[in-house]
Amino acid sequence: MPCRPLRHAALIVLLAAALVVAAEPADAAKQWRDLNGRVAPDLTFGETALGLAPGTRLASFRKKRVVLLAFWLRDCQHCKRELPKVQRLHDLYGRSGLQVISVCHGFPLGQVLPTMKKRGWTFPVARDPKGTLASYYGGGRRPGFYVVGIDGRIKASNSLAERVIRSELGRWRLAELGAVPSELKAARDSVWAGDYGAALRSAEAVGRKPGASAAVRAAIARLTRIAGTKLQNRRDRAEAWHARGLIQRAQQEYRGIVATFKGTSLESTARALAQNYASRVRGS
Repeated sequence: MPCRPLRHAALIVLLAAALVVAAEPADAAKQWRDLNGRVAPDLTFGETALGLAPGTRLASFRKKRVVLLAFWLRDCQHCKRELPKVQRLHDLYGRSGLQVISVCHGFPLGQVLPTMKKRGWTFPVARDPKGTLASYYGGGRRPGFYVVGIDGRIKASNSLAERVIRSELGRWRLAELGAVPSELKAARDSVWAGDYGAALRSAEAVGRKPGASAAVRAAIARLTRIAGTKLQNRRDRAEAWHARGLIQRAQQEYRGIVATFKGTSLESTARALAQNYASRVRGS
């Protein structure tokens, strides 16, 4: 019977596939819920690490931060391919209004953190021992992603949606800036886009005009304080990259800081920070 070995091989393949299916988590076949437009189901994060305080509630970020929720498994191959994108978003926006919260199923964090360190993932993580937190969002096959706006509503379901994140961060920046006189509309538009250098150049040009009102001067002072914080945030981001050995990326960030704030009242501060970093690198 020449076909018998082929039949046996086919049976072995089918049995192996059945074992793989049986080994998957019970909720693997479920789908993540489409919650777009709804208030995000509130979660309380118990066991946490990497900057997220134990007992933090998701609802506590409402009106304060845009939130990216990332549900994942430690040994999930698809997660390992997708989570570098989460790290990138954390690097770019984590000091600029975005709160990343990754929620890892099952394993104690003591067994998860070495994997994260090995892969260079520094975003906050919370443990979800039995998938209870994920179940509020459907608990589908990992990874699963949700973007929560500053109003606490879901803006993107099961998607990293960087375009949505940038739009929500624009709203966050405008809320942080507050109302400004109509003369500063161009500066306000630049703040929405996240370009605080352009915002300052525009605003300070208005402020130098004869007869600038007290309201304009007050708004410019507020904008300058906020822009100064953003400059320091970018410095911190560059230093975080330096600490991870990403020297070229840190150097690029310092050059970007100088270029952003050229022609503003913060230019000298930006140049001093960049020159200090360059001296440190040369001396190391």
